[in-house]
Amino acid sequence: MGTLARPSLLVLLLGLLSVTASHVHLGHGGFGAALRRRGMLRHSVGYGPFADSFSFYNRNRQDSDDSLLIMPTVQQQSVFEGASLFVSCSSKGNNVQRILWTGPEGNQITDYKGSLTYSDLPRIHVEEAEAHNGVDLIFDNILRRDRGNYTCSANVDGEEVSKSFQLFVDKKIDFLDTPAVQYLEEGFESELMCDITGDPEPTVSWSFEGKKISYGDKYSKVSETSNNLIVSNVTLSDAGTYVCKAVQVSPRITEMKDKEIDVKVHHKPLWNDDKTKAYSYVDGSVNLTCEVKAEPEANFTWTKDDSVIYPSEITQIFNDNNTSILQLKVTEQRMFGDYLCIAQNKLGTLERVIILQQGQKPAIPTAKVTVEGVDRLELSINAKNHPEMPIVGYRVQYMEAGEDWSQAQSAYFKKASIYVLENLKNDTPYVLRVASKNAAGFSDYSVEVTKRTEKIISSASTSASFSISSCVALLLFLLVSASLL
Repeated sequence: MGTLARPSLLVLLLGLLSVTASHVHLGHGGFGAALRRRGMLRHSVGYGPFADSFSFYNRNRQDSDDSLLIMPTVQQQSVFEGASLFVSCSSKGNNVQRILWTGPEGNQITDYKGSLTYSDLPRIHVEEAEAHNGVDLIFDNILRRDRGNYTCSANVDGEEVSKSFQLFVDKKIDFLDTPAVQYLEEGFESELMCDITGDPEPTVSWSFEGKKISYGDKYSKVSETSNNLIVSNVTLSDAGTYVCKAVQVSPRITEMKDKEIDVKVHHKPLWNDDKTKAYSYVDGSVNLTCEVKAEPEANFTWTKDDSVIYPSEITQIFNDNNTSILQLKVTEQRMFGDYLCIAQNKLGTLERVIILQQGQKPAIPTAKVTVEGVDRLELSINAKNHPEMPIVGYRVQYMEAGEDWSQAQSAYFKKASIYVLENLKNDTPYVLRVASKNAAGFSDYSVEVTKRTEKIISSASTSASFSISSCVALLLFLLVSASLL
């Protein structure tokens, strides 16, 4: 009996161990299968829409450490204000419990999955990671106040672990209200503005017409805290294109940005031409022109015999872009003489006398068409010269026959030997007339000349004409041959 009792007891103990091991294996197998059916993930604090931590089970334990893994793996994240970012937190531990993110002030960052639409989610929130067993921290439209330390913590295989990263939010270079067009004052010390903001604080340099500016007698800084440029003893040659360039350099980022500035120099009016004489004749018309360079633009005044000239039936004044034109219809002898042009801006005044002298009215020309083309007419034009005022050119007016001269087109030609009107309609009669020009103005128009442009001959008509001619020639040849026989 004693001998038999020992083996029986041993068999009984082995049986109990086998049953226990089998029960434990089945229990773990059922839990693992349930996790797999639920995607290996469950909320550690309820399953409501505002659950804020997550747990994972990994039955294939790795030999590497079970601490948390933050991706990207850098301990510092640097982004620009307004950017977006996400950082993942995961672990390869067997049993990962209660993964959560906390912000710089220790506040827990919440998961809103299922409770809000995507457009209503807070700028900073967490989401379950679909690509790995972990939790993603999502930043959208990052603000400067979001910088600081962010920590991911969890219970991994029974141990409390955590990892953190520091978020730096940099501010991009911004030129704020720096004007694209700026002004210097001639003869004075003037300042060009370059108002820049950025974090890290940008370093600023200037260039003029593509060449880097060095600080010295001509150029200087307002102060060490200002990026504005001081230009000394300003002259007209200081006008042009300036570039303010800003550079951000730090261990985290580098950025470069520049702004082009069109710089003009305020100065008193300066003459842009040397015209001091003009000619006309009674019943003629003439333009007296006064043209200057000035910044700001000049205002003009015309006078004669100390009286200001205003627009009327015989005088018109056209001002534009530092140019003034006094247009006169000379109706009587007393309109000849001295005209004073005054150009003025806030920095100075300029005056010039233009003398209107009586000249010789040019002779009426003669014109004839020498060559007619499909879309052109060649003209021969002649006029008698006054010895002191030679003919310098001709104005040709032309129109289709039957139209009114108010609808006519004009072409001006300098004096030459051949004058050509182009881009005309084919097989169309045209009427034209010509006036000659000298220093005093234009003559009366010549007698009218009418001429028709040529008709376009098609290739089919040419071929038909050629065929008929060939047949006639052949017939004549046969008749001559027959008579000889």
